[in-house]
Amino acid sequence: MKTVLKLGVSAAFCLGSLAYPALAEDNIVKIGVVAAESGSFVSAGHTLPAGVGLAVKQINDAGGIKVGGKTYKLEMVKRDDRTDIATAIAATQELVRDVKVQAIFGSETHDFTLAMAKITQPAKIIHFAGNSTLAKILTPDSVKPGGEDHYLFQSEPQEFQRSGSTASGVLTLLEPLLGYKPKKSVMIVGNDATGQFLSSYYFKALKAEGQDVPDIIFYPPDTTDFSPFLTRAKSLNPDIIHFWYNGDSTLTALPQALELGAAKSYFLFGVDPGIWKEKQLSADVPVAMSCVPVCWGESSNPKAKAYFDAYFAAGAPHGVTSSVSLLYHDYVHFLAEAWEKAGSFDPDKTVEALLTLHHQGVVSDDLTFNPTHQVTHATEVCAAAPGGDISCSMQQPPAEAPKS
Repeated sequence: MKTVLKLGVSAAFCLGSLAYPALAEDNIVKIGVVAAESGSFVSAGHTLPAGVGLAVKQINDAGGIKVGGKTYKLEMVKRDDRTDIATAIAATQELVRDVKVQAIFGSETHDFTLAMAKITQPAKIIHFAGNSTLAKILTPDSVKPGGEDHYLFQSEPQEFQRSGSTASGVLTLLEPLLGYKPKKSVMIVGNDATGQFLSSYYFKALKAEGQDVPDIIFYPPDTTDFSPFLTRAKSLNPDIIHFWYNGDSTLTALPQALELGAAKSYFLFGVDPGIWKEKQLSADVPVAMSCVPVCWGESSNPKAKAYFDAYFAAGAPHGVTSSVSLLYHDYVHFLAEAWEKAGSFDPDKTVEALLTLHHQGVVSDDLTFNPTHQVTHATEVCAAAPGGDISCSMQQPPAEAPKS
């Protein structure tokens, strides 16, 4: 983390003398996207340009945006960070300094986003990132006018909300399938910075739901043989094993868990029921799944089908984490609405507009940013019964974080 921040600060220093970008020329507004279209985070990374690109097309096809008496079209300029933080920093510098984007979307990784923000914020670039981990830095002081994160927005709910709604949904959906109220939960989590951060919130959320949760079992991120971790989990006699947070690793671990009979039921974070069906997966015990934030393969959200029909028709692949695209797609429309309300591309006026709007998106009919630039919306949780029947439910987040 220290190396990351040093790189970010150095990059920001080089750009520190930049004012915010000039008003759009030739009636084109450029929006930057930095995401992992290759490397280890590609599963989530490819969803960013796909979601942003679809929103750009929708806005342009509808005639563009009207700002200050003129009509503008949007242009997405994307850069592959190759799951490499130095590449992400270089790409952000280029988009800000040379391409002169008005806004940036990305990255899907906490460390990368922090480093990028060291560049975007001094340059007064509106920056959206779907990292719930941003709660660590988005404070009243940091987002106030003149604050170091005044132009940074978190497009995913705070982690206590996402974890709370997920835990509640998993337990609610699994109980009738198990035929009794589950009492013991074991978490198996990828051992990296993101896994450690996210799992700490989910651990508390499960405890708040009355679960007996032993210490978290961490595995190296590149693990392919999960048997040692699953054997340890099985020895704890869990009602539910919760695989958190890497969907790709989860799909490797689950068949091994089923073969070992490690638990009476399972939860797969970030695995869409569409993947469950496409891969023709099955289990002789109940399996819950969650999507970030809405499922594409089976959804209780009435807007989901139309969105994902358009999303996949535009060429996006069916992926484990395709729904992550909604953490970016809705906010392109939100930003366009803010520019129109502000009547200007001035970043300070844009921030003011973003903080007063109630936007109707796919993921929610009432997307709003709180005073620390964070949103609140539901999370979709599904459960597959033995035999394959899948049911889904949108789970509302808790109002407050559980007490430690």
